[in-house]
Amino acid sequence: MCSLTRSFFVFSSLGLLAAPVAQAQTAATQQDKAVGSSINYVFATDLGSGVYDMNGRSLQVYQLTYEKELRETKADQFGVEFELPVTFGFFNFNPQDVLSHGIPTRVDSLSAVPGLALDYLLGQDWHVKPYVRAGFSVASSSVNGYLWGSGVQVEKRGDFHGWDGFTRSELSVAGVDYRSDVPNDRFVRLRQGVDLTRGLGWKLKSREVELGLYNIYDLIVDPPTAPVVEGRKHPIQAEFGFTFATRPRYRLWKFNAPRLGFGYRLAGELSAWRFVIGEPF
Repeated sequence: MCSLTRSFFVFSSLGLLAAPVAQAQTAATQQDKAVGSSINYVFATDLGSGVYDMNGRSLQVYQLTYEKELRETKADQFGVEFELPVTFGFFNFNPQDVLSHGIPTRVDSLSAVPGLALDYLLGQDWHVKPYVRAGFSVASSSVNGYLWGSGVQVEKRGDFHGWDGFTRSELSVAGVDYRSDVPNDRFVRLRQGVDLTRGLGWKLKSREVELGLYNIYDLIVDPPTAPVVEGRKHPIQAEFGFTFATRPRYRLWKFNAPRLGFGYRLAGELSAWRFVIGEPF
């Protein structure tokens, strides 16, 4: 993703106000330029909700997904699901400033990508789910655009030696068409993910503590622009981590309380610790 530079003109008639105005505009230009050249919506959305530490830079991504079943999945009919993922991105170029100035006060990116997924039930409880999505992204810089994506997921839930197992294989294609003079970006990925959860027998009042272990393997055929300036792209990536939650989950309005945990993504220069918020994948 290419950076954008805005031109600022300071007229001499401003007199003594010229210097502070120029300084403020320069700071804004640098921040917008850094956001435009460093944040990639597709990459952030692919990683999911969490706080990442990338070479001393902090990237905070929060994602809420609303899902509604429009048609029940049965052996003799496919199901239909409506999905609405909404992503908020915050970028902090000086992590130490959080201690002195608090959390970021502006949203660096906001996106909403509604879509439909079909659910075909196969033998042995396997599900095949093709999907399409289209939406928009608004960034704090002038890097705004239209988002699109499609793919197919093959997944199954079942018992695995006393654990609740969930496995998913996915082929996805996603991209962004920018409204400004920035080259459009695209992303093609093959993913294999495994998520195991089980109750520990510990109680938080009436709710049991749940432990989750997960791993993700990605083959990124067509990588998006790296979210670290001048960072090399690594087509093969992996992530391992753990989460904690409760059974049953606490409710936050219409959403289940997120799972919380830590993971580490192996991706060369983009390798990062992740504070997991929500589902691992």
